[in-house]
Amino acid sequence: MEIRLATPTDKAAAAEVHIVARNTYYEGHVDVAALDRRAAQLRAFYTEKLDRFDRRLWCAEIDGDVVGMALTGPSMDNLGPWVGQLYQIHVRPDHWREGIGTALHRTCLDAWREAGVTVGVLEVWSNNERAQSFYESHGWRPDGHSRPGKGETTYRRLRRTIV
Repeated sequence: MEIRLATPTDKAAAAEVHIVARNTYYEGHVDVAALDRRAAQLRAFYTEKLDRFDRRLWCAEIDGDVVGMALTGPSMDNLGPWVGQLYQIHVRPDHWREGIGTALHRTCLDAWREAGVTVGVLEVWSNNERAQSFYESHGWRPDGHSRPGKGETTYRRLRRTIV
């Protein structure tokens, strides 16, 4: 497995990893039509709009296939230049529990350390127990902030010191 910064040709594959992973964990909780609409938005974001933002897209590749991705950047709440936000870590479900998410996570933390980021934040869907467990096992803790999503969805913010 290789973890590297994405090239322009990786963006569509990263979008598909994001879509298949999120559709798997939202299954049974979110309307399929809503997932389809969001999939179209995600494809456009990764392939057409990502470059408008100060974000870094990382890819995990096995045998030439993108099987995981992570997206980092400045905090969306403007918490300061020393705070980074982990926007996404997604791994194709057929590669779950192979250490790919952990490798992507480690890469993001290493890049933040090099950039002088001292605090990381992320948001996690409150019903995604798998993601919450993953992040908590890697040192992330709830910081008391949350925001409502659509319908009854809630997102919790987690925080981690980068050392």
